Amino acid sequence: MDKTNQELSQEFYIHFNAAQSELASRANELNLGSTDSKALQQLSTDFAKLRKELTDATSFLPSYDQRQCELRLKEVEGSLEKLRTAAAPKPKFAFKRKAKTSTTSPSPSSTSSASKVAPITSALVDVSSSTPSSFAGVTLSGRSHEFLDLSSLPPVVSATDLIISDLDHCVVYMLSETRSKDGVARDVKITALHARNIRNSVLIMPVIDGSALLHDLSRCVLALGCHQYRMHSSTQTDVYISLASNPIIEHCKGIRFTKYPRYLHSAGDELPSNLAVQDFSHIRPTPSPNWSNLPEGSIPPEESWPKHGDSDNVEVDRVLQRLLPSST
Repeated sequence: MDKTNQELSQEFYIHFNAAQSELASRANELNLGSTDSKALQQLSTDFAKLRKELTDATSFLPSYDQRQCELRLKEVEGSLEKLRTAAAPKPKFAFKRKAKTSTTSPSPSSTSSASKVAPITSALVDVSSSTPSSFAGVTLSGRSHEFLDLSSLPPVVSATDLIISDLDHCVVYMLSETRSKDGVARDVKITALHARNIRNSVLIMPVIDGSALLHDLSRCVLALGCHQYRMHSSTQTDVYISLASNPIIEHCKGIRFTKYPRYLHSAGDELPSNLAVQDFSHIRPTPSPNWSNLPEGSIPPEESWPKHGDSDNVEVDRVLQRLLPSST
């Protein structure tokens, strides 16, 4: 049976992370010691091989993952350039004979031609970016102590990637049928979620068709259903999730997982959930110390969560107090 794009993406991501980490480690070893020309050549060859593999994977790899892989390759490429510069032979010093000064004045035509010749330069434009604003979608950014629901999105939007960044002490409630201030119900299809730099906040999301990619969450609660879940550089966050594949975390600590609450899903059915978490920072047979299952006794009751139509009456601080994990 042919593998799905999701399965191919997961396999490639695991392979890429291991290969990139190895390349970075080898580059660091060469940088600390004397530069070995053979080792540097082999490193360059392996780097080119991994870049080609990334190019070949673009047919099934999501665009966000492609950008993230490119950023990590650029880190290794920068180290390689430094090593090549250090290994390059130094030019030998030599006296140069001073050229004779011409007594003939240049003709006006030759002067004019020379002034029109400009030095040729090249510039590399970095089209990838680690900031969420580089993605096409609606952005919620730079908010503090606010309740944000579908009425916070532009009224013309019916389907979009949602980009959330730089929030502190906020409640984000993106379930459908939320009533805006003018009393009109909204139903926006969220195709993917990108979140970065979220602090002390609760994100309540629907079941989305695409992937959820999260960076730098600290003391948060996240509830969502998605097809692919990846979390990086996050701490002390409770994740209520419905997922057909394995969640992936990296450089995380204190992450607790449990099932997506059935009372948050409009259909009212319990959604499938797979909690076999893959921790890329703990590639060992022993259990990862960076995540755990959320104990049943620590799950807040249904009345602690905001409900449809509560946008005008939500007390943000009270919701945060009820849902956020205890400070450590």
